[in-house]
Amino acid sequence: MADKPKNLSLKVLEKQITESNKTHDKRMESIEDSMGKMLEILSAKQAPAVIQPSGKDSRDAYQHLDQVDIEFKKNDDIHADVEVERPGITSIHSAEFEDKMDQHKFDMEQIEIMVMPSASTYPDHSFTVGVNGRLRLIVRGRKQWLPRCYVEVLLRAKISSYGNREVVNQYNNEMTVENPETKSHRYPLQIMTDRNPKGVAWLERVSNDVRA
Repeated sequence: MADKPKNLSLKVLEKQITESNKTHDKRMESIEDSMGKMLEILSAKQAPAVIQPSGKDSRDAYQHLDQVDIEFKKNDDIHADVEVERPGITSIHSAEFEDKMDQHKFDMEQIEIMVMPSASTYPDHSFTVGVNGRLRLIVRGRKQWLPRCYVEVLLRAKISSYGNREVVNQYNNEMTVENPETKSHRYPLQIMTDRNPKGVAWLERVSNDVRA
């Protein structure tokens, strides 16, 4: 008979998650090294910036394609006269690239939070949240430092509840039943420390996003 699985303590669970994250980090470091070498090659090949009379920067990815590959259809294709444009790799100095890098830095900033204890009958005192394959253990009622992207996942986790109310139909004056939806945070939390001045606007935007 197989042994019954033993309940994992928080200490054991944290150790397992830490080991898993280390493996994930090694893979990401390998990918980042490869990307770094690629960026060095791209930087060496980038053409000098040209400021046009209109004020547009030639490096701006929003204004043009850095490289365009024109491919003609084969003669046996019914759309032989159609050209296909394949955009090349975007300039690393483009506004698009810089915006994404700034957003990545913002998402990875460490902020201190505390997830409120649960009042449910069967509360989940601890749980894990993942971003891009990397897990973090969250313990309710305990202050923790987390990257902003993990906190955003918690803030966007919502629970929907539906009410029941009778209303008068304006077209035929008959009573009908509506089921209005109310959304609430699944993991209510408190931001303890956020050193970025933009954090207030970010918190308001994410918390009040009706799409979440």
